[in-house]
Amino acid sequence: MDLSRLPSDYLQLISAFRRQLRFYLRTLRYVGCLGFVLVVGGAVTGVTIAEGSSMGTAAASLASGLGSIATFGIIFCALIGGDAIAMDFGSGTGYFMLVLPVRRAILLLGRYLGAFVVTVSLVLVIYAFAIFATAWFYGLGGIPWADVGASFLLALLFVASVLATAFFFSSFFRSPAMSIVTTILVLFLGLDIADGILVVTGIEPWFSILYAGEVISNAIVPVAHKTVTQVAGLTITTYSPYQWEGAVIMVAYLVVFLFLSIVIYQRKESKG
Repeated sequence: MDLSRLPSDYLQLISAFRRQLRFYLRTLRYVGCLGFVLVVGGAVTGVTIAEGSSMGTAAASLASGLGSIATFGIIFCALIGGDAIAMDFGSGTGYFMLVLPVRRAILLLGRYLGAFVVTVSLVLVIYAFAIFATAWFYGLGGIPWADVGASFLLALLFVASVLATAFFFSSFFRSPAMSIVTTILVLFLGLDIADGILVVTGIEPWFSILYAGEVISNAIVPVAHKTVTQVAGLTITTYSPYQWEGAVIMVAYLVVFLFLSIVIYQRKESKG
C-alpha cells in the first residue's frame, strides 16, 4: 500500500469527526438525551412562569436555571463519550476499524470533537431555557449578557474536561457499558460523596471537577469563596471556587486525561 497516497491527518480527523456525528445522530442515545432536556427544561420553565419568579434579579434567575448544569453535563458526557473508545475493544467490528491505516490518535481526536459538539448542543438547550425564563420576567435587556458569555465559555471548558475524563475511562475498559457506568460513578457519585465529606473536614475539594463546575453559575452571581457555619455542633465549611481556580482545574483534567486516553488507546491491543 502506498502510504503517501493516504489522506492527510487533517482529512482523516474530519472524516472521523463526521463519522462520529453520524453515529450519534442515528442512535437513540442522543435523541433520548435531547428529549430528556426538552421535557425537563420545558416542564421546569413552565412551572416557573406559572408560579412567577421570586429570584429578585435577572442574574439570580439565570444562576438558578444553570445551577444543575454541572450535574447534567457529567451525565451527558458519560452517555455520549463513555464508550467512544471502548467500542473498539468490546465488539468485533472495532477490530476492523483499528487495522485501517489511520493513526489512533487522529481517530480518537476526531471522535472527541464529535462528542464535544453533540454534548455542547445539549448544554445550549439548557442555556436557552434559562434565558427564556429570565427574559419572560425581566426582558432581554435585563439579562447580563457579558456574564452569560463568560458562563458559557466556562461551560464549554467543563464539557471538554469531563469528556476527556470519559474518554480516559473508555480507553481503559473493554466494555462500553462498564466505561459509561464508571464515568458516572466516579465523576458524579464518587466526587459528590467526597465533596460532602470534606465539608465536615474543612478541606477545599480543589481536585474535584464537580466542584470546579460551580463556576458556571457563579460567573453570573458570585458566591463567597469560603463559608463557615455551625450545624448540630458540627463546623460545616463550604467552598466555592474562584473563576480562575475552576478554569485551572478544568484545564488540568482536560490535558491530563486526554493525554492518557491517547497513550492508552495507542498501546492497547484489540482482540478480534
